[in-house]
Amino acid sequence: MNDQIKYIVDNIKTSKRELIFQILIVFILPVLFIDLGIISPSQRVYLLVILVSLLMVVLTAEKWTFLMLGISKYRIKKYIIPYTIFTLVAIVLVSFFGEKIGQEEVSRWWTHSHFIYGFFIVSLFQEVGYRGYLIPALSKLIPKPWIVVTINALIFMFLHSIFPNTIIGLPLAFIGGLGFAIMYMKYPSLILIILSHSLINFFVVLYGFFVIPGVTY
Repeated sequence: MNDQIKYIVDNIKTSKRELIFQILIVFILPVLFIDLGIISPSQRVYLLVILVSLLMVVLTAEKWTFLMLGISKYRIKKYIIPYTIFTLVAIVLVSFFGEKIGQEEVSRWWTHSHFIYGFFIVSLFQEVGYRGYLIPALSKLIPKPWIVVTINALIFMFLHSIFPNTIIGLPLAFIGGLGFAIMYMKYPSLILIILSHSLINFFVVLYGFFVIPGVTY
């Protein structure tokens, strides 16, 4: 386990039972409600904002520091090169497979709100929750890093079950989740993982992946 992740885990005061409860409430039940039709997919962003807000209340109440959340200027300088390489490789792969698989590329992307600001907001909320909080929480519950990475990717993949074309989308989300989880486990910088996810997310949606017609744009 990365020494910085170990530092975070050692400073988590929440009990394991409470962590499991928080994970179920924030990461599992809301997605399940959307899949079952209890919550409309059009409300997913608002739901995400509410859940992240609740999570931030929990983090504040339990005295998580910025350093525990991976927010550090030192880490940005230290990890910027591996994140840059990871992001560029991911964008090239997304563009390549977007052309090969034949997803419909979004036309006039600059006229849609998602490409103006939405992709960044969604990526920010996802990384605060799925990497900034969930990876340390899982690491406290499970001592083996490879299991933490796998479960994190599976939960991240589950989030994407709300989108159409799951045959392509879920494997893609799992692979992406593995990449983000591995990067954060090895290079825990919340700022860099947010920026990386935002740039990759732009191209992922541009090539028609994880799009809900009439909702995403």
